[in-house]
Amino acid sequence: MPNHLGEYYERVSDYDLEYQGQSEQDIPFWRELVMRYTPRRVLELACGSGRISLELLHGPGDFLLEGLDIAPEMLDAYRRKLAREPEAVQRRVILHEADMCDYELAHKGQFDLIFLPFNSVAHLYEIEQQLATFKNTYDHLAEYGRFVVDIFLPDIDYLSDALNRPSQVYLEDEIAAPGDKFTMLLYTTRKYDTIEQLQHITWVHEKFYEEGENERYLTMLDLHMFFPRELQLLFLAAGFGIEAIYGGYDWQPLGRGTRQIVVGRKRPSVRGL
Repeated sequence: MPNHLGEYYERVSDYDLEYQGQSEQDIPFWRELVMRYTPRRVLELACGSGRISLELLHGPGDFLLEGLDIAPEMLDAYRRKLAREPEAVQRRVILHEADMCDYELAHKGQFDLIFLPFNSVAHLYEIEQQLATFKNTYDHLAEYGRFVVDIFLPDIDYLSDALNRPSQVYLEDEIAAPGDKFTMLLYTTRKYDTIEQLQHITWVHEKFYEEGENERYLTMLDLHMFFPRELQLLFLAAGFGIEAIYGGYDWQPLGRGTRQIVVGRKRPSVRGL
């Protein structure tokens, strides 16, 4: 079965609307992380339309930022937002359209911090893709640089429903657009493949406009379920030392929240062997 990714990110304005509330949860975490690590050069993988990194540019630090994403629609939206920023902010940013499995950047080996936020690691479906991304990221970091991955902790009850009731339709959210232009209802059906550890999600987006019209469209999204030991082994297999693991954006230990946020640190190279 082919994996679905691109179409979910083609309607960027709807995506931004759907996740506008997410920033209240995770932006304080990323801002605090940058304050703790004081990086000089930062790379965000799967940067999307800039929801996270644009906010970080408004916070403490004068780091240089590069963003990478495979979806041109997302990067176009990022550039439009960036164009509205002061020139001093614009000069700090470089954007790349590339695959995180095999990117090759000019500042390879110079990044102090590379982060892969908000579940985007779940788009690495095959073991080869996962290892390639982690090893390539390791090579792009400076010595002692950090790679931070943020993804949800698999919910066994949720996956059980996806496995045993794949035809069940769930109302996920009801969102009002700014200015009450329309209300959008989000419905999903979910299927879970236990062998491939893939969740296949079909989204129904239904918009009701104030003029009385309505619009409905489907998108599909596949997500790889990363269980904690599996994710940690990826870091170790790529050469990282695991510096910390958090269970949520409140810095609690793993198991005391709904997320797994792993901080891997690049080991110093061994010379003279």
